[in-house]
Amino acid sequence: MSGIAVSDTPGRRRARRGGGSGGGAWWAPARVGFAGLALLATAVVPSASATTQPVPAPARTFAYVANGLAGSLSVVDTADNTVTSTIDVGDDPNGVAVSPDGNRVFVANRLSDTVSLVVPAAGGSVSVPVGDNPVGVAVSPDGTRAYVTNTISNDMTVITADEVPPAVIATVHVGTRPQDVAIAPNGTRAYVANFLDRNVAVVDTTTNTLLTTVPVGQFPQGVAVSPDGARVYVTDFGDGTVSVIDTATDTVRFTVPIGTNTSPADVAVSRDGTRAYVADFGTDSVSVIDTTANPPAVIATVPVGEEPLGVAVTPDGAHAYATDSMDNSVSVIDTATHTVTDTIGGFAIPLGVAIATRGVGATPTALTLTAERRGTGHGTEKGRGEGHGDGGGHGKRPSGTQGDRGPILKARLTGGGRPLEDRSILFTRDSDVLCADVTDSRGRATCAVRGRRDDDACYTATFTGDDTHAAATATTCTDRRAAARRTFPGERP
Repeated sequence: MSGIAVSDTPGRRRARRGGGSGGGAWWAPARVGFAGLALLATAVVPSASATTQPVPAPARTFAYVANGLAGSLSVVDTADNTVTSTIDVGDDPNGVAVSPDGNRVFVANRLSDTVSLVVPAAGGSVSVPVGDNPVGVAVSPDGTRAYVTNTISNDMTVITADEVPPAVIATVHVGTRPQDVAIAPNGTRAYVANFLDRNVAVVDTTTNTLLTTVPVGQFPQGVAVSPDGARVYVTDFGDGTVSVIDTATDTVRFTVPIGTNTSPADVAVSRDGTRAYVADFGTDSVSVIDTTANPPAVIATVPVGEEPLGVAVTPDGAHAYATDSMDNSVSVIDTATHTVTDTIGGFAIPLGVAIATRGVGATPTALTLTAERRGTGHGTEKGRGEGHGDGGGHGKRPSGTQGDRGPILKARLTGGGRPLEDRSILFTRDSDVLCADVTDSRGRATCAVRGRRDDDACYTATFTGDDTHAAATATTCTDRRAAARRTFPGERP
């Protein structure tokens, strides 16, 4: 999902997708501002601890929707299509992508020239500067890299996707007004739609160099790669078509007509590769392409809300979600019947959408958290929170410096009563991500909080879960007048 221009002129349409150049063309991208959540947070002198009880958390599938007008990301539980939380990101967030394990979400924020890393389990985000006007984002299959297209600086920023905060590791020139980006299943290629060049850039992700460009239709926008990596589907916004690229030859093998005045804006491919779903901006519909046909062809057209701009498919292929930008809603499509079965409201110009399952294992985990005064050694003022926080943990990579006045947060993670090593623990204050640390052989992780003293602060440690262990969180407050709060694994984000 890529660029949207937002206008505040009364009586005019508020959103248009695409890149553009001067002259005030309607597709000219609008830049957005972002109030990124600071990594520095205020802290407090006294110490406190809290402990969660081990409660297993089942895996659930969520849709993540960027609210272009509100500068936020909505989290939708696909089990009942309810919005479970809304997390601040940047102004005019556009593209959305999720890590393979479902634990981290990346959002391209236009005017801030940043990308937000959102951790739904912690309810917080942190940002990293990228290029000018970021609109598209994709995550590598191994979850270690994120790729961000910058539509004004005409390049793609490569950042680490498994670090907090992310770090920029490369910048690749790709073409004029790049929009969406997709990564090959083997992670070796990135495909970028260049809106004004009418081509798709092919980038070698091992060397972060431009290999070639593939001519496609007019104003290419959305990009998706088939699960086997053999084909790339590109929406030609200006032609009302979808170009199908053969990745073996880097040439267009098929051009699929979508329809007159359709203006296809985004495309998503089902996990089995048999269907492609196209958001038709101009005709308020989603087209369904049978990708197994020769040539591929549209087999159904599903009416949705006004001016759909993003589309994504659930991992089981049972539903497709389309963002209806002008209706402030998301349409849920039953892929078996090609009908809208639900419409979710309450968004603010929804743009990009991504869907993933947050996988957790069956083994329960327990997490303790202690906040200590700097220089107190082993937590002489512990005890307001219930649990076992002994205040003696030391993670492998504590954040912060000893000269700061904030507390030292110490977490301990266990599973089945045994310490869990090499698990990432996120430390947050309210919705701010403070730092991350990896547990040592004793299951302990540490965060040295920077900032001024604050005698009324609450901190949370979060383990987001993995393939074998359930998620867990623990919260402790340093206000002497308030009891330490506790949250439990398995709660909705």
